[in-house]
Amino acid sequence: MKAAGALLLFLGAGGWCLLRRREGQEVLALARALLEDLAVLGYRVRVCRTPLPQLLEEMEGLGADRLWRPLLERLRRAEGDTLSRCWAGAAAELPEPLGRILTPLGELLSVGGARLDKAVEETREELAGFLREETARQAEQGRVHAALCLSGTCLAVLVLL
Repeated sequence: MKAAGALLLFLGAGGWCLLRRREGQEVLALARALLEDLAVLGYRVRVCRTPLPQLLEEMEGLGADRLWRPLLERLRRAEGDTLSRCWAGAAAELPEPLGRILTPLGELLSVGGARLDKAVEETREELAGFLREETARQAEQGRVHAALCLSGTCLAVLVLL
């Protein structure tokens, strides 16, 4: 009976660690998707001259679900709103700091040209930096959480025995 209780405590602690890790991975997955999507956006707008609404309709994946489709919906129902305001509204719905990183890009979407290309590349660099830092931070935090869970569970098992 005691062994079963100890096993349940360890399983619960392990489940909690996995849940915490999964929560952090969602932001990283979204950041990776947006990083790839920005490369496509820059290329398709600059080289292919694809109109933005058509491009937004063709986008797929996590970035499309969280940013591109909401932006397209805002543009479709925009009554006097500019592209930059619709962009800011769609970017504001993203988890931080992704919304903060992407918001300045909206002002240059309607300008186009070399300024937009430079802004897209700068935004991609900032996203890549965030990904590097957040991946390292989450790895360290994951180790700390795992150690705390394991030590707390061991202590609980010893006390309950």
